[in-house]
Amino acid sequence: MFCIETKKLTLTLEIVPVSSLISHEEVLAASANRLILEFKNLASLQNPIIIDENHIILDGNHRAHAFRALNFKFIPVCKIDYFNRRAKLRYWFRILGNIQHKRQAREIIESLGGILHSQPDPFTLKRAMEERCLACGIQYPDECILVDFPETEICDGVDAYGIIQVLQDKLTAQAVTLDYIPCNAVQEDTFPAQLKPDQLVLWTPQITKQMVVDCAIKQKVFAPKSTRHVIPVRPLNVNVPGQWFRENITLEEINYSFYAFLKAKRMKRFSPGMVLDGRYYEEELIVFYR
Repeated sequence: MFCIETKKLTLTLEIVPVSSLISHEEVLAASANRLILEFKNLASLQNPIIIDENHIILDGNHRAHAFRALNFKFIPVCKIDYFNRRAKLRYWFRILGNIQHKRQAREIIESLGGILHSQPDPFTLKRAMEERCLACGIQYPDECILVDFPETEICDGVDAYGIIQVLQDKLTAQAVTLDYIPCNAVQEDTFPAQLKPDQLVLWTPQITKQMVVDCAIKQKVFAPKSTRHVIPVRPLNVNVPGQWFRENITLEEINYSFYAFLKAKRMKRFSPGMVLDGRYYEEELIVFYR
């Protein structure tokens, strides 16, 4: 294994069996199928997936799914201490558009057993959801609502996100549009003014890291786009040759080659806020190059 010590986190890069990985979240079919086609003639895997010490996938679920589908035996990973306070668990909120009237969402929620509680503002909604981690929220341009569900309907985080999935499926079946946004986007003071009259934001449950681990170990899988993990330091451009994953080789042999491969590279650190290959990174980057 190849270890990188930073002030924020220890990164352990190694290659593990694909069969050892534990998914905590379902994949989006379109994204998964695109990667499977892309990886069929894989020249190199640019970035390792991020996992915890239990081999739960924190970032890279679609890449792992593609490796499984293509029967690749091994995959490069970056292993971290998930419970390090600097590793953040965030969420994907949903922006639903083309809402015809407020009753449209409320009637579906009530049919699912939801109980609606009006909130004076987004700040109060956020605080209420932190106290009720399995609740969800609705933000209209001019109104915020906390949504509770009975314990008979929701037992854990997977159940809570299952309700979210049912709600958004029922709405999109009524010609409502769906987009995903990072949860922190709604904290901006100007955000409510950016919402159109026919839009609402669905605030997803504020589950904990322990809930993620507990459900994953029980093989209970969250709905797609449930969690968003922000890793304080991320390794990029490892570029492991794709042919390695097609060879008949032992785990010990491939890790020996992987260590030597990384040892021969140089590393450059970049502060948070870097744009690389068209993507903005809010975390520190460690970029490998020759």
